[in-house]
Amino acid sequence: MPIVPLKQTASVRKYIANNNDGWATDNYAEPVEYAVRATERFEVVTNQLGEEVTASLKFLFDKLPNIDYNDKVSYTNELGVTIERKPISIKPTRMINGKATLTSVFL
Repeated sequence: MPIVPLKQTASVRKYIANNNDGWATDNYAEPVEYAVRATERFEVVTNQLGEEVTASLKFLFDKLPNIDYNDKVSYTNELGVTIERKPISIKPTRMINGKATLTSVFL
């Protein structure tokens, strides 16, 4: 059971890296739905290269989901606006025993 209520849903499409057809097209797997807590606000975060980047969407996932920086995360808010982007930053929050309880994903 998650610490915070996860009322929204986000879908994650995993990047398929073994597709090299010579046309430089990216292939993604079928979307997998996750229960999340979505917060739409601008926030400055550090990406995987150590650069400061502005993110406009923050997701809280339960535990440690299978999400990578090459995957596409899609979210539709209550107004019907769909946002689909690659993650900027993925930060797990761990308890004192070392287990991940929440994972923050910034888009």
